Amino acid sequence: MLQTNRKYIFAFSSHKVVINKLAHESEFHAYAKALVYALYHKQYRSLRLEPQLPDERFQPDLCALGLDGTMLFWSEVGNVSLGKIEKLFKKYRHAHFIFVKEEQDVATFDKNLTKMTKELFSLPLVDIVVYPPHFQEWNVSPEGDVYIRKEDVEIIRWHEPQGHQEHY
Repeated sequence: MLQTNRKYIFAFSSHKVVINKLAHESEFHAYAKALVYALYHKQYRSLRLEPQLPDERFQPDLCALGLDGTMLFWSEVGNVSLGKIEKLFKKYRHAHFIFVKEEQDVATFDKNLTKMTKELFSLPLVDIVVYPPHFQEWNVSPEGDVYIRKEDVEIIRWHEPQGHQEHY
């Protein structure tokens, strides 16, 4: 079966967003991005989906920048190399990183992340969002309306720097 690019339209109360799924990506990617947007768009008002960051080797699935251009939030869904994560952690030490993983992948990701960061001097704020098994069926209407709260999702605070303050 030939896979093609596809656009998904999701609605979050008063606004809609378009998420592009590339031919090589699974539906999980589109829905995981919608999940992150639903969970964090009120906390990070400048949150953008699939942005193209100039002068950046790596591109996030979602990110938010401060008024001064400082990276506040970076999210990756699905597979991401440890080399990429290490470089991002060093470059954006004060950002909030979100990684979305399916439940069966969390333990391996946690183990690999722990091993990779053992030598790093400092780490940013890191959360692992465990993708709800029935998110697509239970929390997204056929019209694309997304209904979910942070309390309904397992979010593992993997690392919290000393003196960290939440951005609201």
